Amino acid sequence: MNRIIFFSKAPNLINSKTRLEKFLNENERLELMRKLIKQNYKLVEDKNFSSIIYYYGDLSNIAFLEGQKTPQSGNDLGEKMKNAIYNELDIYSKVALFGSDLENLSKNHIEEAFKKLDNFDIVIAPSKDGGYGLVAMKEKIDIFTNIKYSTPFVLEDTIKQINKLKKTYYLLDPIRDIDTISDLIIAEFDNDNVTELGHGEYNLNYRLNNEVIRINLASQIGLGEKQLKYEYDALKVLEKSGVTPKPYKFYEKGKFLPKSFMTMEYVEGRPLNYKSDMDIAAKLLSSVHNLRGEYDNFICAKKPFQSMFDEFVSMFSYYQAYENKDLEVEAKINKFLNIAKSSGLDAEIKKPCIINTELNNRNFIIGKHPVIIDWEKPIIGECEQDLAHFLVPTTTNWKTDTILTEEEMLLFLKVYEQYRKVDYDKLYKYLMFNSLRGITWCSMAKVEYEKGRFLSNDDTLAKINKFLSLEFLNMLEKFYRI
Repeated sequence: MNRIIFFSKAPNLINSKTRLEKFLNENERLELMRKLIKQNYKLVEDKNFSSIIYYYGDLSNIAFLEGQKTPQSGNDLGEKMKNAIYNELDIYSKVALFGSDLENLSKNHIEEAFKKLDNFDIVIAPSKDGGYGLVAMKEKIDIFTNIKYSTPFVLEDTIKQINKLKKTYYLLDPIRDIDTISDLIIAEFDNDNVTELGHGEYNLNYRLNNEVIRINLASQIGLGEKQLKYEYDALKVLEKSGVTPKPYKFYEKGKFLPKSFMTMEYVEGRPLNYKSDMDIAAKLLSSVHNLRGEYDNFICAKKPFQSMFDEFVSMFSYYQAYENKDLEVEAKINKFLNIAKSSGLDAEIKKPCIINTELNNRNFIIGKHPVIIDWEKPIIGECEQDLAHFLVPTTTNWKTDTILTEEEMLLFLKVYEQYRKVDYDKLYKYLMFNSLRGITWCSMAKVEYEKGRFLSNDDTLAKINKFLSLEFLNMLEKFYRI
């Protein structure tokens, strides 16, 4: 007779999907773990299978499953699996053990495992991470001792051990496990063709065929969990411009992904080159700035300089409270803040339009159909704010080594003015304010990096440190004129 071992943790807030702890909170991880356990246990409830639950942890934490239960025994994962299988082989002729948190385990996997044991000594269902999710055998064969688990080489090392013992094995179709964000997305869309795209400071992006899957982690504009819906709605409006990706669908919450996410068009291309693509950028930006439509659902900065200044002060406060701050850097930024404040903060918008507010060369996809991407912070403002942000050194030097000269800026603006007029006095003021936004953001991010920011990379930290250097700050002084 055949026997199934349902091998499971007794899930709690501490032991559930710990590899996802930086992405999901403890309640989200526990909910995901329980969902997977319940989903897989439905397979063993089939009357054609005899089953037993081998659990690890507090019995009360797995009481939501009915059925015979016995605690796992052993010093490590391999010994626990070995003991469970050996125990059941004392009574049953064929035994299949599988993990409780697999994502796409099917009844066919189980039935085929038992069937293949007629011709093979061991049957294994590999998992994507280099391990396996199911193992079946008909006699006591020690393929567990001296295997190092939780590595990408578990399956490879196990097969070596099987060959060493001169036993035969059969590999079933792979089974998915969920240990990473990519695994969650693969499970959500039931498609293995998911690849990671570049991540922003507040978003995760993945590609699935011709779509982008975008997950938001935080809001820069105080929208909290409503942030991604705001971006999705903005893209629906911007779609009429013809120069932004088409939004497809917004998800409040997925089956496996317990956060909001959206899908949109994937556009093939490369980032903008400041030396060769400025004419294209001028046309794209003017297409957005000249778009007419319903603005009611957009945040509107009626007094843009006041709004920006308030943001500077808020971001800079993190650095001011930072115990390792550089006092000279703090003094220099305070000087810039005072100059910006004295330039006047009460001016209101005169020619409102939709603006991106965060344009750098990575926001442009240059290809057969050029577009502007990353619309997490669109507002109703003035085109000069967008243009200044695009041109200022804290933007151009962020992902490249470029710092535009004033002549290069003016050449770009000359092209842009073929489509829309520019107020140059206002533009120069926005250059000052946007450079200040860049360095106050860096001051805040510097503190976040010290505390172990979730989305982080060495290149970004290097630029943060460069922008907060006295040499770079002194270079920016040319923008602080009234």
